[in-house]
Amino acid sequence: MNSVPCSNQGTVTQDIELAAQSAQILFAGTDAAGHNIQRAVKPFRVAISPVPGGVRLTGDEIAVSLVAEMMRRITEATKAGHAINEPMVNSVAVSAVQDALKHELAFRLNGIHSAVRPMSLSQVAFMNAMLFSDRPLIFGIGPTGTGKTHLAIAAGLNLIADKHFKSMVVTRPRGMLEGDIMTAALRAETVYDEQLTPIEDELRELIGRDETKRLIEHGLLEITPLGRMRGRSFNECFILVDEAQNMGKKMMRMALTRLGRGSRMVVTGDPAQVALSGDEPSGLPHILKHIAGTDIALVHQFQNHQIIRNATVAKIEAIYSSEDDPELRAAA
Repeated sequence: MNSVPCSNQGTVTQDIELAAQSAQILFAGTDAAGHNIQRAVKPFRVAISPVPGGVRLTGDEIAVSLVAEMMRRITEATKAGHAINEPMVNSVAVSAVQDALKHELAFRLNGIHSAVRPMSLSQVAFMNAMLFSDRPLIFGIGPTGTGKTHLAIAAGLNLIADKHFKSMVVTRPRGMLEGDIMTAALRAETVYDEQLTPIEDELRELIGRDETKRLIEHGLLEITPLGRMRGRSFNECFILVDEAQNMGKKMMRMALTRLGRGSRMVVTGDPAQVALSGDEPSGLPHILKHIAGTDIALVHQFQNHQIIRNATVAKIEAIYSSEDDPELRAAA
C-alpha cells in the first residue's frame, strides 16, 4: 500500500494462495470465520471467492491489500501449528488493520508537520473522500470523538498547501449553553467567542500557533462565526462547517448556499446532539433526509464503535445515545 492511501479506489483483483483445507474452514457457510474478515475492512469493500489453489479478492484497493495481508498471517499461523478458528481470525484481522493504520495508511501531507495517523478505517475513508473526491459537498456524520473535525481541518490545510484551493474557511454555529438568554447578538451569531476555541486547538495541534497566525495574516485561513458568512460567496475555497447539528433550517440553508465556484464544503455534525434554543429543529437531519438518494453530496457515516477519543467515551456515548432526552442530546 502507498504511504498516502490511494486516491483511486477502483475495483482491483488479486489471487492469494491458500491451502484448500484453510479456505474451506474460512469461507464455507454463512457463519464462517472468514466473514469477520470482510466486516473488519468496512467501510471498504472486498469479495472473497474460491479459485484453484486459493482465493480471489475483488474490491477496493485498500480492502484487497488488507485482506491479502490477513491471509498471509493466517498461512504463517497454520504452518506454526495454530488451528484456524474464529478467535484466531478475529485477532489476525484486528492486528493487520491496526498495523496498517500506524504505517501504510498514515497520511503524510504537505502543510502539516507530522503524519496524520488514522485510528479507524472509517477515518481513512472520510479523509480519502475529502482529499480526492470531486464532490463539492461532503458530510461527515457521527458521534463525538470520531475525529471528524480533526480530519477535516487536516484535509483543508493540505489542500491549500497543495494549491487545490486558495484559502480555507472554518466556522461553527454557536450552541446554546445552559443559562444562555437569546439576544439579537446571539441570534445573529457574529461574535467571535470561546466556542471557536476547539477549532483553534485543532489548528495548534496540527501546525502550531505561529503557522496558524501566518496563514491567517496571509489570507489563507479564516476562522469565523457562522453569522459572518451571511451574504458572502466563497470561491476556490475549502469550507468546513463544524457542529452543524446546532444549525436551524434557515442557518443551514444560508451556510450551504455560500459554496462558490471551484470550492468544496465539508459539513460535520452529530444529529443526536443538538443544542438549539426552544423547540427549533436542527437543519442537519432535515437536509440529510432531502439529499438521501441523490448525487448532491457525499455522506460519510461514523458509528459509535468508531469513537477513538477514548475507549471510555465510546461506552459513555452508547449509554446516552439510548436515552430519548433532549437535554442529554445537547450536553456534548
